[in-house]
Amino acid sequence: MNYAVFARINKGDDTMYIGGVEAPSDRLARVYAYEMYDEEAWDYLAVVRDEHLLEVAPGTPAVEGGSA
Repeated sequence: MNYAVFARINKGDDTMYIGGVEAPSDRLARVYAYEMYDEEAWDYLAVVRDEHLLEVAPGTPAVEGGSA
C-alpha cells in the first residue's frame, strides 16, 4: 500500500506533505516514515493511506454544493 507522509516541525506550524512510503501494513508505514524522514525533530508526523485521501477541487460534488 502507498502512504502519504505529513509532518510539522513546531507545534502551531502548518502540517505539510513531506513525501511518501510504501508498506504492507499501517504499522510498518509508521515505522518506515519515522526511519525515512528522521532528518528533523518533528513535533508531528503522520501517514495516510493514499486511498483515504480525498481530492477537494472544482468539479468535486461536495465542493459544488452537493451532499457529502
